[in-house]
Amino acid sequence: MKLKLAAVAVAAGLALTACSGPIEAGSAAIVGDHRITTDTLEQNVSEYQKALEAAKVAPDQLQLPGTLTQAVLLQLANISQFSQLETQNGITVTDGEVAAFYAKNNGQAAVDQILLQRGVAPGQTREWLKVSIGSEKLAAKLGGGTGEQQIAAGQEKINELAGKIRVTFSPRYGKFDPAQGWLPNDRFGTPPAPNGAAAG
Repeated sequence: MKLKLAAVAVAAGLALTACSGPIEAGSAAIVGDHRITTDTLEQNVSEYQKALEAAKVAPDQLQLPGTLTQAVLLQLANISQFSQLETQNGITVTDGEVAAFYAKNNGQAAVDQILLQRGVAPGQTREWLKVSIGSEKLAAKLGGGTGEQQIAAGQEKINELAGKIRVTFSPRYGKFDPAQGWLPNDRFGTPPAPNGAAAG
């Protein structure tokens, strides 16, 4: 089943604005005015790993952007960035709209399973869907309608606005390149250090 997600702005904007750099100790990322703590990331990674085990899916079976931890962190940053962007532009998404989305896509279990394959921890699926549904609303609002060309124009404006919400990842989780995403460790000379390098 192909998940019928609307405007796929979630991820596009982040790729244009994120970077790696020194940030406050204890932070995994800073997204605009929101801090994603290392504790929050670790909790989501643990939850994600347990969900994969329950679904009997090995991480290496997935096409995740980077390592498992990097994929979860990227989704958390996406959610935060687009949540802020939509709030700034008066976009809201109700629980009823999320429920309707589930109903149109074979139910919550089916949708959650697909999002699991994308690096979204179970506890974040509703928030992820809210920003995805919200991105469609925002694209329509900025583009002046729901036609294909209007949505495309709206998405371009979304990317411009997203650039104003700066995203900085702690270098302890790797190097993020705006054009390429997470870079392999050997590309920037730092050996794998899951328990090592200090943040910032």
